Amino acid sequence: MNPTKSLNLLLLAGAIYFLGVAIVHFLGFKIPMLYIYYDVASTVYQDRIISVLSFMFSVFLFSGYQLMTTTLEIVKYIVIAGVVGIIGLGLNNFLSNIAFKTNPVYWIEIGLLGCYVIGLIILYKKSKNINL
Repeated sequence: MNPTKSLNLLLLAGAIYFLGVAIVHFLGFKIPMLYIYYDVASTVYQDRIISVLSFMFSVFLFSGYQLMTTTLEIVKYIVIAGVVGIIGLGLNNFLSNIAFKTNPVYWIEIGLLGCYVIGLIILYKKSKNINL
């Protein structure tokens, strides 16, 4: 498959995923892989803040999906946001007093997000060599 088309589909998949994260957090359904710290007590206001931020990232990814046909520039910023997100979640796992260090699901979720960002990077680099 064409790397540009694959990158576009990966951006759309990310937008759908983070929309799911936003919905789950807004409704308070603690579903692993959509609700990263699903077994930790949280308050409604925390869940709604995460919901809004996840929705914003979903829109950001969807914008990349829509705009990528004319420019790849937005993908660089999506990758930067993804890398910062991975670093932030990883630091939170290491520095938190809650048992984040012992639950492998938290690390699997971060690892999958890392794989997603690496996929974006690889497809972005391959797509730069193709005229849009």
